[in-house]
Amino acid sequence: MTTTPNNPNPSRAEAEVVELVSSLIRFDTSNTGELETTKGERACAEWVAAQLQEVGYETEYVESGAPGRGNVFARLKGAESGRGALMLHGHLDVVPAEPADWSVHPFAGTVQDGYVWGRGAVDMKDMVGMILALARQFKAEGVVPPRDLVFAFVADEEAGGKYGCQWLVEHRPDLFEGVTEAVGEVGGFSLTVPRPDGTDRRLYLVETAEKGLGWMRLTAKGRAGHGSFLHDDNAVATLAGAVSRLAAHQFPIVISDSVAEFL
Repeated sequence: MTTTPNNPNPSRAEAEVVELVSSLIRFDTSNTGELETTKGERACAEWVAAQLQEVGYETEYVESGAPGRGNVFARLKGAESGRGALMLHGHLDVVPAEPADWSVHPFAGTVQDGYVWGRGAVDMKDMVGMILALARQFKAEGVVPPRDLVFAFVADEEAGGKYGCQWLVEHRPDLFEGVTEAVGEVGGFSLTVPRPDGTDRRLYLVETAEKGLGWMRLTAKGRAGHGSFLHDDNAVATLAGAVSRLAAHQFPIVISDSVAEFL
């Protein structure tokens, strides 16, 4: 494939994405939910910024509401900046991991048996590595996308986003200027699926949505009485039974258009 500004060669990104993902995993960005013990986001964000700057991006490093909660933004100008920008974003923090529970060290970024192993290899330093590899390739090869691309690498997804995207949206809305669509987590990881002939096939997933939720308020009534006596008509027990029945309910499977296309 010939490399032109409108026809990027994917081999460049493929060649470096494994090392990028491994390097990202080596940053222990465990998010404990506590400011005092969460670590590594600043160092990881600064490293990401350096990878982008190396190929010519102007980056902005932002700490979101607390020291060390590092975020990095960069923008690649497109042919039609007024068209609406597409944001590609991923979070740099991970859920804590106990090395004793792993067959490989969770923060070593080990490449073994055809996979990259470690905390974040699925959620979501794999996707961050892919975004970073493509961002580097596009800039290095002079690719001009149809519209602006905004690359965002953010903190504090695993503990609610208060010191990540929530803070950024509330205090730095300018970073999202012109963005009309966004691609986030996660997809990109693989499953080993057995074939009818007994062999295995590696299947790469594409995620277009996650489960939704439905808020409800349940009210139960019972007969009042003194706490020293047993009561057959107990509102708490009635409510517990209702919650149990909700949990046991089998909702129908609905095949969305994107799932049908993937299948």
